[in-house]
Amino acid sequence: MRADAHHLQLVPTDFDESPVHALVRRIPPGDNLPALSNGIIEAIAELDDDANSLQRLTNLVLRDYGLTLLVVRTANSAPDLRSGRAIQSATRATMMLGAKTVRQLASSMLLYENFQQRSPALKALIVQSLLTASHAREVAHKVGLQDPEEAHLCGMFSNLGEVLTAFHFAEDYARIQTMIRDEGQSETIAANAVLGCTYADLGAEMSRYWGMPDMVTESMHASASTSTSLSAAVTAFSDDLTGALYGQDQTPDGAGAALDEMLKRNSATIDMSREEVHDVISSALNETRELFSNLNSPGDRQLLERLWELARGAIGGPAHGTGKWEAVTPKPSEVRALQRRDRLREELESAANASSGTALGDVFLMALEGALRGGPFDRVIACILDADTGRLVARSGLGNDIEAVLPHFDFPMDINGGPLVTATQRRAPIYLPNHRPMNAIEARWAGSLRVAQFGVFPLVVSGTIVGCLYVDRVTDGAMAAITPDGATLHYVKSLSDILVTAIAARRRLSTAAPVEPARSP
Repeated sequence: MRADAHHLQLVPTDFDESPVHALVRRIPPGDNLPALSNGIIEAIAELDDDANSLQRLTNLVLRDYGLTLLVVRTANSAPDLRSGRAIQSATRATMMLGAKTVRQLASSMLLYENFQQRSPALKALIVQSLLTASHAREVAHKVGLQDPEEAHLCGMFSNLGEVLTAFHFAEDYARIQTMIRDEGQSETIAANAVLGCTYADLGAEMSRYWGMPDMVTESMHASASTSTSLSAAVTAFSDDLTGALYGQDQTPDGAGAALDEMLKRNSATIDMSREEVHDVISSALNETRELFSNLNSPGDRQLLERLWELARGAIGGPAHGTGKWEAVTPKPSEVRALQRRDRLREELESAANASSGTALGDVFLMALEGALRGGPFDRVIACILDADTGRLVARSGLGNDIEAVLPHFDFPMDINGGPLVTATQRRAPIYLPNHRPMNAIEARWAGSLRVAQFGVFPLVVSGTIVGCLYVDRVTDGAMAAITPDGATLHYVKSLSDILVTAIAARRRLSTAAPVEPARSP
């Protein structure tokens, strides 16, 4: 998808303007997809699959919790990884998937980021989009579709027309819902009567307007039972599955019958057993639960509970929190955080082993991600001592405004080097203000970078300082006053220790100059 797609001219000039074009004209130009203006899609679109782009691509992914989750989950769902060890690191997942796939996944997050933040009433529709996207990816795997990520993208946008109608034409949407509920009209008849076109017509027109892939547009009009394209059939089947389970007036008792009827109706093109459908539904609920766990809203919890009840009614599973459905029971956030740290550290240890074939620059990037996702930090930076110039220089970093900050991390390794050099030369980790209050020089330096607190974890290999791992929290952060606990600082120290091990191992194997992380683009 091209980020400049919203510049296309779609406004007809004749008097026989079609109803769908008239609807598109009623959508304010700045509101048709505001998420495009945030630059993420444009930035990702410009990245290649080479090593120099990895840091920028990873940083873009890590800006968004939902996208991080989606990239990691997609990497873990690849067929050749299903029997292997699960991936937790977005850095490693991004390396595996490449820029093209990550760009598709980022596109699929636009609906969620745009509409759920601006209109809470639309959350149920957005959740349906998320569920359908997950259903589509899992079904694609089971039927052997070549590009499950494309299926995910198509599933995410399958109900785009309804989302646009509910958001931009609320009164029209309410009339359509009334006709369906009180008059027994079908969705197609009701939408045509009120809008002059179907939801699929509007969604397809807008997807063309935004320059989305042709398969996304084609899938909006697809039928699972009659489509000649397997890709389109997978999208339609997944949308039917979401509708059967989670329709607006659905009940747990009715969900089972609706699922049976849906499976029978589509068996000619997508023939799946109930066991296979159970796996698809369970995976989608797990993914949605993980996303909701970051939102912490009572309304979110209530909505998710309803999804569980409907799914259990359809599948016939045991009561909440027991048996096969235990996988979708949320765990306390503290337990999830500790488990995430453990998995990130284990992946870093594996990559640090010289026999893994992982480049040292990539090991550094994984360590930075581990610190950023494992602690309450806004930025993390790897600094390396340049033996030729005698300066401590930032080589890579992740976090807020990182590309603007990195040029400021270039210090002489002497008395004029400032607080970061002084802390590194002492060879012991320190975090201010946890260990002690900042002195005047430290406070002045931190203030120049709008830093509320910072930590330095020296990297010492065979008695020689080679650099440091730096973490901080900015002054205007929402939780700037909260400092990391001792366990968090111990965790970051363990990451720096693994980096030391990785550097030493590669030096032993190389007769050339030490390999350093690639400088930021």
